[in-house]
Amino acid sequence: MLDRGTALEPDSGIKEIYHKSFKLAYVITLAEHQLSTDLHVINPSLTEPLEFQALLHTYISAPANDVSITPLEGKLFIDKTEPDPAKRSVLKEEKRSTVDVRAFTDAVYEDTPQNIKVSWPGGGIDLKLKEFQTLTIWNPQSDVGSKIGDMEPGGW
Repeated sequence: MLDRGTALEPDSGIKEIYHKSFKLAYVITLAEHQLSTDLHVINPSLTEPLEFQALLHTYISAPANDVSITPLEGKLFIDKTEPDPAKRSVLKEEKRSTVDVRAFTDAVYEDTPQNIKVSWPGGGIDLKLKEFQTLTIWNPQSDVGSKIGDMEPGGW
């Protein structure tokens, strides 16, 4: 097993844009059949709350036309691909028993289950979320994906 961690505390550059004190550690653990990432945020203040948001981007290499994601049926989500900008912040209810990414997808699910299954013929991955309430499912497809500099050709 390999365990690596990185810690961050505010330096002068961070303090210019964020005045609160904090400690942040990002720990990556690689075992034979598992990759774990843990984000630890510590608020050293006993009197002042520390509000923060964490966005962890996990890219899964899988055949997009065959991917299914469960269980999200009944969950509320924001559809960021909605053509009408006024409707992009309106919560919708997921009606599908299995979510796919066959079309341009950018959806933020609220109150997601702690266990998410991403599967495709011949493969799959189990995601275990702890203390994260949202899950973003994103696939840019070729129109957007081909314009992303670090996206491999056909990687969408």
